[in-house]
Amino acid sequence: MYSRTEQQGFTLIELVVVIVILGILAVTAAPKFIDISSDANKAVLESMGGAILSGSKLVYSKSIIQGVQNQSLTNIDIDGDGNNDVEVAYGYASGNRTTGIANVVELEDDWAYGDTFGGGSLHVTRSSLVGFSGITNNNIPITGTKCYLTYTPPTSVGLLPTVTYTTSGC
Repeated sequence: MYSRTEQQGFTLIELVVVIVILGILAVTAAPKFIDISSDANKAVLESMGGAILSGSKLVYSKSIIQGVQNQSLTNIDIDGDGNNDVEVAYGYASGNRTTGIANVVELEDDWAYGDTFGGGSLHVTRSSLVGFSGITNNNIPITGTKCYLTYTPPTSVGLLPTVTYTTSGC
C-alpha cells in the first residue's frame, strides 16, 4: 500500500497570494512613512509657535510691572539695564522683526523671518525651506514656502497675540 507523506512548506499559489497581500499593504502604508518630513516640519513650526507665545506672555508680565500694558505701541526694558529692549503693542511683543518678538525668541540660523510692512505681523519658517537664514537674502519669500507661522500681536486692549500656521507646503 501507499504511505501518505505529510507536506511541508507552501505551494506556489499560497506564496503568490502572500506576496500580493504584502504588496497591497506596502502600497497603502508607504505614503504614511514617506510623509515624515512634512510632519517634522509642522511639528517644528508648532514648537516655535509655542515658544513665541510663551515669550510674548513673559513680555506682557514685564509690561504690567512697568505699567505700559494698555499702550498701543511703546518700548520696554527687559533686562534692567536702562535700555529699551522690546517694542510692545498693548503689553505683548510687537511683530516687528528687529525690535519686537524677534528680540524675545532666539531666531538663529535655523530660522528665516520677516515682518509685514510696518511690522504688524512676523512670518517665521525654517531656513532650509528658503535657502538662507536670518532676515534678508532669502532665495524664496517666506510666504512662498506655504510652510510658515505668522505671529500677530494684539490690536487693542484685552486681546491676545495669535500664532497661525500655514502648512500646505510643508
